[in-house]
Amino acid sequence: MSFFNTTEVAFGLDISDRNLRMVQLERSSKKAKVQIYNEIKLPPDCISSGEIKQPKVFLDALSKMIKTKIGHGKLSDEVISVLPEEKTFFKILNMPLIPDEEIVAKIKEILPQDIPVNFDDIYMDHQIIEKNDQGLMILVGVSPKNIIESYVDILAKANLIPTVLEIESAPISRLLLEEANDQKPQIIIDIGAQRTGLFLYDKTIKFTVSLPISGNNITRHIVDTLEMKWDEAEKAKIVCGLDKTKCHGALLEIFSDVINELSDRITKAINFYYYNFPEAKNIERILLCGGGSNFIDIASVLQEKLKIPVIISNPWQVIANPDKSFFNSQRSQSFVTALGLALRGLKPETFL
Repeated sequence: MSFFNTTEVAFGLDISDRNLRMVQLERSSKKAKVQIYNEIKLPPDCISSGEIKQPKVFLDALSKMIKTKIGHGKLSDEVISVLPEEKTFFKILNMPLIPDEEIVAKIKEILPQDIPVNFDDIYMDHQIIEKNDQGLMILVGVSPKNIIESYVDILAKANLIPTVLEIESAPISRLLLEEANDQKPQIIIDIGAQRTGLFLYDKTIKFTVSLPISGNNITRHIVDTLEMKWDEAEKAKIVCGLDKTKCHGALLEIFSDVINELSDRITKAINFYYYNFPEAKNIERILLCGGGSNFIDIASVLQEKLKIPVIISNPWQVIANPDKSFFNSQRSQSFVTALGLALRGLKPETFL
């Protein structure tokens, strides 16, 4: 969702319940290059389910991250940030072939037939996905006004200009699929510390789902089951993962229920796509990203259950990694959203 016009490069700001991450890119003759970057942890309860509960704490953390930024050059005062996935949604609408100026009115006529929505309380954006003699396919994004306004307001208080606010699946697909010219039908699973996002991509984002599975829940389960301290459980998660040859296969046994639930949710999402999209094609693979994708052997375990290729994403297909000591394999996955936002920041002509 876009709000302002700009001619400048903007930096990407990923806001999650427990972390802030920033990336500013610079153009290059080959791959784009990371120019400025940083991250900072947020205290518990500063943000909850995407809502900023402690604005002063948030602003202090954001200011500290900017002041201690790593890299070279001047940080832009224009920013592209994310909207919380759990507070927003996408919807594909099919409608007759009508003039562009009539599309918004048609969306307002059709959308309430599927989703209860009060247009006075939301901001809405749309994109034409397909246009032919049979009609239009429109991707609609909707988010509550109070959420958007709270994000715009707090970024303004940090002396930043919010040029674009995006639903999280948009920068992820931009980085991992669109810029890499990968258009195959697939499921993307973003496993974060607080939650997991699932979205189905087939030339565009068809739908998104938020799942009650997270990296922190996995760690908590290890703590409770094996009576470990939190730091020990985090280390066990990294060292052992789901490898049945490590730690006597203990974590694979502990997490059989979690893996089964994730597998079931993926299967339901695929079936929903097949049953509800007439143009549906075979899902060719499942792509894992986010910090939780570092869980050893999670891809092979899921692939064995689902009988669909499962791979871990490569965040550095289209961007040059400037600092492999900072952007190691584990941290790189956590920066997927920020990198995707920063890619949009290189294209001010797209800030509508």
